[in-house]
Amino acid sequence: MIIDFHTHLDFYNRRELEQQLAEFSAIFIAAAVDEKSYLANVAISNHTKTTARACHIIPTFGIHPNRADENAPLLDDPSITQRFEKYLAQSPIIGEIGIDFCWSKSSSANQEKVFRWFLEYCNKTGKACVIHTKDAEQKICDILTDYPSARPIIHWYDGPEKIYREFIRRGYPQTFGVETIRSQHLQNLLQLTPLELLLAETDNPDSEPWLGGTRSDLGLIARVYEELAGLLNMQQLELEKIIEDNFNRIIQKP
Repeated sequence: MIIDFHTHLDFYNRRELEQQLAEFSAIFIAAAVDEKSYLANVAISNHTKTTARACHIIPTFGIHPNRADENAPLLDDPSITQRFEKYLAQSPIIGEIGIDFCWSKSSSANQEKVFRWFLEYCNKTGKACVIHTKDAEQKICDILTDYPSARPIIHWYDGPEKIYREFIRRGYPQTFGVETIRSQHLQNLLQLTPLELLLAETDNPDSEPWLGGTRSDLGLIARVYEELAGLLNMQQLELEKIIEDNFNRIIQKP
């Protein structure tokens, strides 16, 4: 089974998405950027259970660093955090969370507050969490030492090799996606990655067009697998089995 470990299904036109889900077989980890996003992915998942049985959608709750300014104050309201904690309990994986010092307009203080709130939960429960690190790699590396029982998964890392090697040393799984075939730096990081830490993603539907491509369909993940298999000099079916095994270890309860 092909697994897209990081995609934003709620960003799609709903009618077009439902048609694609009926025609393509895969597991999709549907990352949230905030509460509204998470609930939209839950609705898509519930609909798909009755209309697209070949697809399995796993909605995950998180707050993206871009949404930190409006969400950080909510974490001081017990009635809201109680609701958020219900979503966390429902999510087999947490995400997307993290810090972004490149594109996000949210304050660094609010980003860190939100990030640490989620890490507290992951540290307590041992759940895996998908982390956005853009230009905040060292900050995140330092923060994660405070939460040794959290299980980080690093999403689309393209930062310094030294910090990447530290993440690998700690055993953090890594996602590779549509930029890998375009970037020698990412290809170098791919070669450094133990196969037992390897995952594949698209970050659909925006990532490929952002890089100058034209595709944003769900089937893009199949091309990513083909590209990664070629770069690793292995058969695609072998890569599919490796990533499926990695996925199964991640979703197992600690």
